[in-house]
Amino acid sequence: MAEMKNICGKIPIELHEQVRAEIEQTESSTQLFLQKIIEEHFMKKGAVSMAEARTIAVQVSEELFGRFKAVVAKKHCKQKEFLIEIITQAIAAEEAKWEASEQAARLQEPTGELPEAEHDTEE
Repeated sequence: MAEMKNICGKIPIELHEQVRAEIEQTESSTQLFLQKIIEEHFMKKGAVSMAEARTIAVQVSEELFGRFKAVVAKKHCKQKEFLIEIITQAIAAEEAKWEASEQAARLQEPTGELPEAEHDTEE
């Protein structure tokens, strides 16, 4: 488990009440809520603008959708974040396979050169 550190600060009572209500509504904890908010804040800095963004839409079975929602809830993240994470991981794995396959093919290609011992030398 990653090393943890405390963070605290005073906020207006109205904002505190909103935070408490959200935590209770989502059946979360203060720690998880704050971690999620802070992570979202830093993720937005690297976010893609709407002009750069593309949409992927798929239909899935009710059973798969239910499983998806359960995992997202358990991870305490947003659906979009989870989908981007798993798509990124899957693409990276495929790209690594392609790269390994291309390297293997390059190693098997004949170079057209003879090994040193087989070169004709005239002395």
